[in-house]
Amino acid sequence: MHNWTPFSLTYITYPTDGDIYAPILALLSLLPPFGVCALTTATVIYKDVIAAYLLVGILISTVISAMLKRLIQEPRPERYDVEDDIEFGMPSNHSCFAWFCCTFVLMYVAKKEVCWAATKLPSRCCESSTKTEPSTNEIRQWVSLAKLWNFLHTSFTVILSLFTAVFCSYSRIYLGYHSPAQVYVGSILGIGLGAFWYHLFQTKLVRDVIILVDGTVYVLERERRATMHRKRD
Repeated sequence: MHNWTPFSLTYITYPTDGDIYAPILALLSLLPPFGVCALTTATVIYKDVIAAYLLVGILISTVISAMLKRLIQEPRPERYDVEDDIEFGMPSNHSCFAWFCCTFVLMYVAKKEVCWAATKLPSRCCESSTKTEPSTNEIRQWVSLAKLWNFLHTSFTVILSLFTAVFCSYSRIYLGYHSPAQVYVGSILGIGLGAFWYHLFQTKLVRDVIILVDGTVYVLERERRATMHRKRD
């Protein structure tokens, strides 16, 4: 006979005795695997180097959090459905993940200056969006719409990031997987690592590497599409 154990990354249990908030918080508690899948899709399918950079940072922060958890060895709170939970709980990996992403995204979208990625990455600045020169009135209209879109986009991103980080962390306490202290430490760790990862993103060395990788991928992808187009013809 083999001993079977659930894959804890996606295995979430919650009370069903009339608690309407538990299933919602259980879904929010699954933010880490959902987030990794989304970033992996953006990296592999859409060749987004910024998503790849964020994904690498998440993996590094997860390793650091897991190492601290094994070093501190603080047990999780007693669970209603777990008798011998040998996995440790300090700090919370979920909280670290949520606040790492939230911090990086907030620092990325709340910048005052135009992000260097928008003007330096070959995949984002080499394609011309129009072949004709717009009129003055058209330019004014597009500038106004661009400002409105930037405000709405930034506001939505900030609210969504904070909402998911707060309630993903809270879900770990509500569902009994972590103590408040474990969630607080995980959140602080995630904020610190997220801010550090963003500041690395702004350094010249990292910029040059990202631009080089993006340019290489952009050229290879363009040649691949051209080859496929020639074969169809």
